[in-house]
Amino acid sequence: MSATVVKPEKLLKDLSGLWVQLGKEETEGSDRSAGVLRAVTMTFLLGVDEGEDEVAAGEALAQLMHEHPSRAIVLKLRKDDGAVIEGRAFAQCWMPFGRRQQICCEQIELSAGGAAFEDIASLLRGLIAPDLPVVFWCRCGRLFEHPSFATLAGMADKVIVDSRNLPNPKAGLRFLHQQLAAGHLYGDLSWTRLTRWRETVANVFERMDCKEFFNQLNRAVIEYAHCPEPQAAYYLSGWLKSVLGAKFPVDCIHVESGAKWQIKKIRFETALTDVEIDRSEKGIVETHIQHFSARTVFEELDEARLVREELAILGRDPIFARALEIASQI
Repeated sequence: MSATVVKPEKLLKDLSGLWVQLGKEETEGSDRSAGVLRAVTMTFLLGVDEGEDEVAAGEALAQLMHEHPSRAIVLKLRKDDGAVIEGRAFAQCWMPFGRRQQICCEQIELSAGGAAFEDIASLLRGLIAPDLPVVFWCRCGRLFEHPSFATLAGMADKVIVDSRNLPNPKAGLRFLHQQLAAGHLYGDLSWTRLTRWRETVANVFERMDCKEFFNQLNRAVIEYAHCPEPQAAYYLSGWLKSVLGAKFPVDCIHVESGAKWQIKKIRFETALTDVEIDRSEKGIVETHIQHFSARTVFEELDEARLVREELAILGRDPIFARALEIASQI
């Protein structure tokens, strides 16, 4: 359907009509036993910026629907500040490998300029699937700073952001800490990207006599290849301090590199030896402990896989909360 001035009841009616039409097409098809499965496990709000790689955002959403079939509502902040609210409704369908039944999810798209965007929140109340969780992935830095963000976030059981994309990343970390402290549930993809680093560090500690190793530690050094605001380094520093003690010295050092956003190296300095975890440009990570070395590969994770990890955590994550508290003070 073409974009029209939005009324919630009109969009819901359009959705109902889509399901009727899909069922009719299946019934009239050659394989009447297959049918269409309508799947909704949550309402998934996706905030995007017009023109900011909307294709990538749409592809990520389509991948997420396979494991988390939802009523997806895309909230697009238009470049034209005076643009009125418009909307459309459609269905996303796919056939799982080896199956004969289509799975279909509902999708609604709402778009508006900044002046009218605050009115979208009132529309959403009539569109959210009742009695199901609501997750809000704010992929748009402009929307994060828009007055409507607080209202949209207040409607969600969990809010997911990526602090590296925020207009003021350091202030963003402080905001996230304040929200967690107030009891709200937030996730940050900048933290989620560090899961493999934290697992690797944990494996190092398991290989050594932890008590003796901790007693000999002088400091930790994190080398990062991004500036000016390296959220990943702040998070990793916060996590290490939460493990080793708030006063333990952790230095974050910028190194010149053509690599995109990533931690380059972690070095633990002791009186006897240094332990290094070093990442190459190809994603190969080498751990060096005296005469021992190990090698692994950090796979590049796309947005869909990162968000999928966050969707698996619908309760409070105390490890993230403590790391964020320290990182927000750096």
